Amino acid sequence: MTKKALAVTAFSFLVLFTSLGPLAAEEVKKDFHQSFDVTEGASLSLRFGDGDVKLIPWEKNVIDVNVRYRADISHVGIRLGKKKDFDVEFRQTAGTVYVIGKEPSSASIGFYNERVYEYLYEIHSPNYVTLELDGDDGNVEIENWAAGIDCRIDDGDIHLRNITGGKTQIRGEDGNVEIAQFSGDLNIEVDDGEVNLTECDLKDGRVGSKDGNITISQSKGSYDLSADDGDIVMKKIEARGLIVRTADGDVDIDLLAGETLDVDIETDDGDINIDLEKTLSVSFYVSADDADSIRIEVDNIQNLKKDEHSKSGSINGGSGRLKIQTAGGDVLIRERL
Repeated sequence: MTKKALAVTAFSFLVLFTSLGPLAAEEVKKDFHQSFDVTEGASLSLRFGDGDVKLIPWEKNVIDVNVRYRADISHVGIRLGKKKDFDVEFRQTAGTVYVIGKEPSSASIGFYNERVYEYLYEIHSPNYVTLELDGDDGNVEIENWAAGIDCRIDDGDIHLRNITGGKTQIRGEDGNVEIAQFSGDLNIEVDDGEVNLTECDLKDGRVGSKDGNITISQSKGSYDLSADDGDIVMKKIEARGLIVRTADGDVDIDLLAGETLDVDIETDDGDINIDLEKTLSVSFYVSADDADSIRIEVDNIQNLKKDEHSKSGSINGGSGRLKIQTAGGDVLIRERL
């Protein structure tokens, strides 16, 4: 396209927008409230879009939902078709309560902008209610819950604390996941988000991340952890079983003495650092591209063996098992300070 044609086109758009009238602005204020009687075995299915979610447990056998939506809208031009305002659908079928947020939409010729500055689902519920949550960019906050949680989210963050019942499943993309004082089964799959677990006791813990880091501290139980480019860091861990797999990420694990240890760690290019509590008993086998990249800095080693690509032996009698494999990374096993 020639410069003259571009200039004509730009002038035509300017004339069009000028003829469509002045900028219009409006403020949207929406509040919704609904309550449902429930009993043991009930579930809540919530679709919250970009809204934030806060679950507050109480003693009543009632799910009480408050939704608050505030937005500024500015537009100039011609609207095509009927505008759909923000709305919330409520219904209860058998033992399930459904809350579905329906976010606004509008087709127009011209300029249209909607700035949402407050969008919150505040829900009081007995903590025996099973949760099924589906959202986009909104954040989720849940404390003191005693039932299963299934949460699917895109870019929002998830904060859980003192979760004690059922199985929790989380699937996300770019948002972060922070969980403290959790006991039970946990399954987390994220893309770029960071995962942080603190003071957890996992019967079956599975965490997978692509580019985000996984950090676990002051926890115990069984863990199956995997990452691509992210690092995996575990501090003060009493592990019954531990499987760790990374591609380019590093692995840094601080293991306490406790139940009999069973550990498998595998990386491609990532470095591996293992700190062992002084009284921990384990047999180890470490393989790498070059045995010189493997360092064992522990005093009480028995049956130490070495070849071109591996080192093996036992520490304090060797009742547990520690197997490490890496292609291009360095490995360090030492006593915990």
